[in-house]
Amino acid sequence: MTTPQQAQEPRPAKPEGRRSTGSVKAAAGLLVKEANRILKKYGGRIAPEPAQAIRASVDALARHREAKQWHQAEDEAERLDELLHQHASFARKSPLRETIENVGVAVLVALGLRSCLYEPFKIPSGSMMPTLVAGDHIFVNKFIYGIQVPFTTTVVGERWGHIARGDVVVFRYPIDESEDFIKRVIGLAGDTIRVDGNKVSIRRSDDAEFEELKRNKLPEKCRDDSGTQQVPHCELFEETLDGHTYVVRYKTNLDPRAGARRVGEWTVPEGHLLVMGDNRNESHDSLAWTRQVEAVAADGLLSVKDLRDLTDEKLFSLTRPDDVSARGDASFDHILYIADHASDAHGLELEIWRQPVLGSEAVYKALTAGEGRATTFAALIEGDERLGSKGNAKLRERLLRVGADIPAITLSAGEVAQDAVFRVDPDAVMRLRCGNAVCRTPGRVAEKVAEVVERWGRDRGQDARQILDGDNTARYSQHWTSRSATAETFLERRYSKTGAEPASPAGLVRLRAWRAPDESVDFVRDTALAAAGSSRSLARQVVNEAGDDGWLVEDEQKFTYVRADAKSLVAFSLECGRQRCASDRELLALVRSVEGHVPSVSKDRTRLPELLPPGDIPGYKEMPQLPVSERYEYDRIRLDATVRDVAYSLGVWVWLRPTEGLAEKLAALQADIPNAKVDDSVASGAITGDAVSGNGTQYAFAVPATEVVIRMQCSVGLCPTPEVARDLAKRAYQKAHDASNFVDPAAERPQPYVPRGNVKGRAERIWLPMSRFWLPIR
Repeated sequence: MTTPQQAQEPRPAKPEGRRSTGSVKAAAGLLVKEANRILKKYGGRIAPEPAQAIRASVDALARHREAKQWHQAEDEAERLDELLHQHASFARKSPLRETIENVGVAVLVALGLRSCLYEPFKIPSGSMMPTLVAGDHIFVNKFIYGIQVPFTTTVVGERWGHIARGDVVVFRYPIDESEDFIKRVIGLAGDTIRVDGNKVSIRRSDDAEFEELKRNKLPEKCRDDSGTQQVPHCELFEETLDGHTYVVRYKTNLDPRAGARRVGEWTVPEGHLLVMGDNRNESHDSLAWTRQVEAVAADGLLSVKDLRDLTDEKLFSLTRPDDVSARGDASFDHILYIADHASDAHGLELEIWRQPVLGSEAVYKALTAGEGRATTFAALIEGDERLGSKGNAKLRERLLRVGADIPAITLSAGEVAQDAVFRVDPDAVMRLRCGNAVCRTPGRVAEKVAEVVERWGRDRGQDARQILDGDNTARYSQHWTSRSATAETFLERRYSKTGAEPASPAGLVRLRAWRAPDESVDFVRDTALAAAGSSRSLARQVVNEAGDDGWLVEDEQKFTYVRADAKSLVAFSLECGRQRCASDRELLALVRSVEGHVPSVSKDRTRLPELLPPGDIPGYKEMPQLPVSERYEYDRIRLDATVRDVAYSLGVWVWLRPTEGLAEKLAALQADIPNAKVDDSVASGAITGDAVSGNGTQYAFAVPATEVVIRMQCSVGLCPTPEVARDLAKRAYQKAHDASNFVDPAAERPQPYVPRGNVKGRAERIWLPMSRFWLPIR
């Protein structure tokens, strides 16, 4: 109800002149709205007669507005305003209050827009160059992935839009959520991302294989933030991911040993994302994020030194089979040691004789005498299903073409390896030894032989180490026997009565001698006998003061004596024509002279010519020496293989303060151990049994002193007896009593993923600087 004071309060004078139609419309609308609000809310406090007058004025003003009688409407609005001032001023808002309410509404609207629709951001660094540079101002669409409830990680309406690979998103930094980061989405939940330097590959959750992201190198140069200076050692690539095409940049001068080269594999857990900056080598992103935690390290319980002390193997590699995401729990660790085990089955060896002085036929016979089966190259191929008539036609055709240059081949199959002896051209012989893990079938032998022959055909001057390559299933160490100077290893002296070539072998005396030959004196002996058309089974053995490894062969033209002295590493073949040696007695007398010089020759390589000087053959003159290669005819490459085989492995699992408790955890492990039984010799209540695969031994035990449970599984190759596994378990138990051996209280652990609820929105437009105003963010 109004008071007399309110009724008598003077009003300001009405301004002269008429208002514009638009002003009258606006004022009339506001007055009607205000009058209706006051009547509804405060009608009981206004006297009936003034209240009725207000209602009548509202109706009249409505009629004037509807009839567009704006002069009358203006007068009625003045009357209504006066009525409200006289009778309802207590309910009208003061200018201050109205201003405050308007500002509050504006703030709420702005907050709503900022929280749910669009928010401006400023780029603080160059981690997203060249897409975004430091100082760029951008708009982020916060509605596209659903509405995020302010000050929470709850997202409403997420189904409206899904985050896609390749999107540029703004999110709260998982390590410190008070900071906002901007990066590009590379992996979604279930994806596995593999990074190897500047190669990024993705295996989606429903794919079996990795797919490398497509990239094209761009001719443009990298620029700094200002866009004026060229950045050295930097390349730009256009990358494509699920329909998004954008530009990334890589540094080209990074030293992998310095750790700047990014390498790793990450599997994205449910409800998370993996992100990377476009400035790949200078971006603090998922690949670099770590957190400080108390972490266990299983290699502190059993180290490589422990394995070397307690097993027969010496070279080990350490891996952690679980991926990065599985090691998010720092109170758990799982390691696997795999021994680099020497494997004869993967070994390779190649021996080459080039233009042998005893003839390639003699060398071939010595290599194949009594061993293997003579065959053809085509027969090796036909025996392999992969290369048969229905097999790999292109490979078969190539092998047959190469095999046409191999006139003879003999194959010997052993328990560990296969030996192939073959002639290449008329003047070269090779022996290839190929382990059964590499050459499982005759066809595989044929492939390896063809590889050797092809390289030989390209350059016959190559030595063996340039011709033979290892297999990619093993790591190899080379052992090369080089080609020494011929003069230091071999000597040939020939004599005749005239010093000229005799008409027949009957008039020739010839000595061929070898000192420390790389192919062994025994092999030289057998080759010399083969060159004489004989062998040890056919020749007559001669036993004298020099030993029992002397052999006599005779024919119509000459006598041939062959001796190998394993102690002095000297072998020789002495041919004496029947014109000089009418009987074997004369030959053996000459042999004794040669053998008398062997001790001095074995000590000094320069004394080889002293084996048969001209004075030992009176009446005979030395013939000119035949040309020989400066380098000795024989060399060999042996590739010793080591393989990483789980048959020679040790797995260690460790749990620090397991949530279910020590006893419960140990009981759960016992249930998984085949043939489990208690072995208190390692630790009280320790459980032992067979490895899960059945080939080996495993242990599980708890260490209450440090609140840890340990499981260890040793394969049969590394632990051939249970005693070896027991010694390893005891060592681990002892070291587990000191937490400093395996617990790091301030360890750095990867925290590579962004929780979905941390994502604020998608970066869409640049609005500053003006030179790039409203450009879309690719």
